[in-house]
Amino acid sequence: MLGSGSGQLAPALARCISTSTSAANAAPALASSGFLTSIFGMGGSRVDVPLSERLPAVTEPPRSSAPATKPTLQTSSLASGVKVATIDTVSPVSSLVLFVEGGASAETSSTVGASKVLEIAAFKATTNRSTFRLTRELEKIGATAYCRAGREHVAFGVDAVRVNTREALEILTDAALNARYPYWEVRDSLDTLKEQLAAQLKNPVTTVTEVLHRAAFDGGLGNSLVVDPALVDGFTNESLKEYLSGVLAPSRVLLAGVGVDHADITQLAGPLVSLSGSAPAPAASKYVGGSMNVIAPTAPLTYVGLGFEARGGAADAKSAAAAAVVKALLDVARPTLPHDRREHEVFASVSPFAHVYKGTGLVGLIASGAPGKAGALVDAVTAKVQSVAKGVSDAQLVHAKALALGELRAATATTAGLAAAVGSSVLATGKFSAAEAAAALQGLTAAEVSGFVSAMVKSTPTFVTYGNLSSLPRAESIAKRFA
Repeated sequence: MLGSGSGQLAPALARCISTSTSAANAAPALASSGFLTSIFGMGGSRVDVPLSERLPAVTEPPRSSAPATKPTLQTSSLASGVKVATIDTVSPVSSLVLFVEGGASAETSSTVGASKVLEIAAFKATTNRSTFRLTRELEKIGATAYCRAGREHVAFGVDAVRVNTREALEILTDAALNARYPYWEVRDSLDTLKEQLAAQLKNPVTTVTEVLHRAAFDGGLGNSLVVDPALVDGFTNESLKEYLSGVLAPSRVLLAGVGVDHADITQLAGPLVSLSGSAPAPAASKYVGGSMNVIAPTAPLTYVGLGFEARGGAADAKSAAAAAVVKALLDVARPTLPHDRREHEVFASVSPFAHVYKGTGLVGLIASGAPGKAGALVDAVTAKVQSVAKGVSDAQLVHAKALALGELRAATATTAGLAAAVGSSVLATGKFSAAEAAAALQGLTAAEVSGFVSAMVKSTPTFVTYGNLSSLPRAESIAKRFA
């Protein structure tokens, strides 16, 4: 039956009918014949209301308004010593991430590959739930779960609609801290992991990146994140538990949340995060530099990786900002940076990188070219770094800063991305502010960038090659170019 809403619907229907010529001629006839009266219980008088105005007797729905102040980071510690860092936003989606400081840098000879195994074995059977039950409960609340391993930490995350934040937090803490890791689930995870590792290592850029870290750092950062599949053949569930027992300590765990209330999360997480004991702080990695060669005679291209230390790392806001800008300046393939033509036709591809860690970092580029032009490829790579060290034009700096700011905004545009940025930054520096990071980028001058690169190239270079290396110069000659 039509209720009181019919009084509001009739004028709208009359206006809709009058949108065409034939309907406009028919509308008066419909109204005069009592058609609208018989259906809607009202007269047939036509109401002319422009689309820019609201209909009579129609109540406007309430409009949401942006918060008066931008959301800020709130931090505290639980009774167990676990740190909590949150940012409350107006997003209907909340993201919770439990960070464990360690990652690949905490692996030993007996636990090689443990962080990558966790990526696949996480969010399965716990002491309170079976794998089936955990999966179904995530589906019931419309949540997605993931685990991501890095060189400095492992992140367990759950994204859910805000009304289900409490359920998401309980599942997250149970899966991360109470996991059973039975041998059959770890065995199945290893089969999947070997396939993934083999596929990733087919990409020469991935291989060069891993070898660059091995040559550049003395300590945990020198451990491979993407390991050789053969190294995990003897991995067992006991190896995984050994790795976790060394990193799951309150001082090395952080709960990050975005789109959540800090007081609620702190209160709820107290009894759920019942960690105890202690673990030594991860040993600091030291940049040493060096060279390594990976011989692949049948490779269609030769790859050259050249990197230098970014001193200060994430702990130094200016250094981290300069590293991001230098990465953009080294990318000669980007058409957005002003240049007349490609500086070196020997480049088949160019992949600049800026890996910023706690207290240190690695900045440089990986380039590829034809095997017969390997010597010219090395010359082109070193010349590109030297050109940035000599000076940067204002136009180049403006575009490079815009690219770096774009990457920062893209990384923090979603609740999950912002939660990841909050967790990794608070673990490394004890604080996080996207506004401060953006201000550090925008405040860089050409002189500061050139000074950063000049100091960077004075460190021992890290030089890695992959492919047919018959025509490459010796590593000693590379180091002399930056002496």
